[in-house]
Amino acid sequence: MECRDAYQWLCAYLDGELDRKTVESVEGHLRSCPLCRRELELQRTVKFLVQEQFLSVTAPDYLKRKVVAELERVEEYRESGIQVLDLIRWGTHAAQLYNTKNDLAEVLVPYMEKGLEQNELCVWVTWEISEEEAKDTLAEEIPRLQKYIDKRQLQILSYEDWYLPGGCFDIQCALDAGHKKYQEALSNGYSGLRMTGNASWVEQSDWGSLMEYENLVNTVVHDYRVLLMCAYKECKCTIDNIVDVMNTHRYVISKIDDSWRLRRSAELG
Repeated sequence: MECRDAYQWLCAYLDGELDRKTVESVEGHLRSCPLCRRELELQRTVKFLVQEQFLSVTAPDYLKRKVVAELERVEEYRESGIQVLDLIRWGTHAAQLYNTKNDLAEVLVPYMEKGLEQNELCVWVTWEISEEEAKDTLAEEIPRLQKYIDKRQLQILSYEDWYLPGGCFDIQCALDAGHKKYQEALSNGYSGLRMTGNASWVEQSDWGSLMEYENLVNTVVHDYRVLLMCAYKECKCTIDNIVDVMNTHRYVISKIDDSWRLRRSAELG
């Protein structure tokens, strides 16, 4: 082991985070290298001084109460499968702004996969891609996908069937369908409901009704073991549309410079 290799392990060595083989390599190098031994002692001293300093720091009572409250709610958190979001709480209503089918899949495939792993009923309401295309996309990453489909833990529906069952968008029908699907999840022993719905089918003439629906979802979703990810094709949206999406979803993610970024993270009133 050379100095540059040993140097990158010194902090982890002090914290006892290395496996036995790496510890033996680091210690072997330290026995023969006075410069790295000196660096190790310097890091040990800095660590000690920082620990001593923090011993005299007391967290304010409000912060203690907040931490304790969040720890008591640990069961409410779920793995999203989406790196930029990581853990999210039941009742989260988020949105994805995308432009291509590949963009859509980059987010929704791991999102759905994580839901299946966590014993959630997973529903994908598609637009622009067929049910078979959605299945093929999921099958590339999810082993034994057909097993989940056969037992109806994974359901893929078209936007016509979900949003327009009577030929036009009806807010109450959409809310009722969501509640019915949630009851189905619980009655079949699933942990909760994880959904993604593509809203890019909407025309500008129906945009106001869709936003009314999104706002109504926000008034009730926090009371349920539900995760919602709405998909909007960004190139179909006006600037005002995007502002509306950001104002009606707790989190909004979009692709910037080939990386998924969080564009909105706030509590909604």
